[in-house]
Amino acid sequence: MGGLRDGEASDRQPRGPVPLRACWEKREVLRALEDHRVRGAFVQSCICLLREMDRGSRFFYALEKTRGAKKQGTCLLAEDGAPFTDPVEMCGRARDFYTSLFSPDLTNPGACRVLWEELPTVSMGDRDRLELPLTLAEFSEALCRMPTNKSPGMDGLTVEFYRAFWEILGPDLATVWAESLQGRVLPLSCRRAVLALLPKKGDLRDLQNWCPVSFLSTDYKIVAKAISLRLGSVMVDVIHPDQTYTVPGRSIFDNLFLV
Repeated sequence: MGGLRDGEASDRQPRGPVPLRACWEKREVLRALEDHRVRGAFVQSCICLLREMDRGSRFFYALEKTRGAKKQGTCLLAEDGAPFTDPVEMCGRARDFYTSLFSPDLTNPGACRVLWEELPTVSMGDRDRLELPLTLAEFSEALCRMPTNKSPGMDGLTVEFYRAFWEILGPDLATVWAESLQGRVLPLSCRRAVLALLPKKGDLRDLQNWCPVSFLSTDYKIVAKAISLRLGSVMVDVIHPDQTYTVPGRSIFDNLFLV
């Protein structure tokens, strides 16, 4: 695929005038870069094929390479519609665009008070129970309920990894998470995410035609799942009976029967 085989570079020696040797060196650098990309794409295609009980081939590698090329942008449009291809300017444009996109909207405090008036609240006993520190059993239940075969975060640790080593890691992680929640500051690994852009329809030079997806670390997902399970025990008391979807003890078919 254009890459170097083991030992191939040692058999070649630059010959001829200095300009030719410089050209040869640049060509070898490009070959090494292409070989690095080839290995990465081939590993990705092999992982997918191993799950399907198939073997890697040149066809599947080419397919994976084509998919990867579709996810790469080489040109972006500025706010005024002017195209630019410089990588530094493209990164700056993307950073400014998504900073503006995910920035909080200004809210009217008066409108918020009107919205929050007369909302149902949990009982004093339930409130005290919700404020208790999360336990190892709750984190274990959250891990058991999480789906598998999902993309990991920056650390590369998957749900399958945590399940395999939970007896070793679980007690220490539960202590760290409980102290972090009590101090109202999560660990740094729980506050970072990998942002991937998935292409949509339309002109891919426009950032509005890319869908941002955040890959969160699994340890953060475990904490979030444990909190959601605890909150789910009181959702029935504070959510209107007409809201049936995702409420424990209710079914969306209830509204269908009502109609």
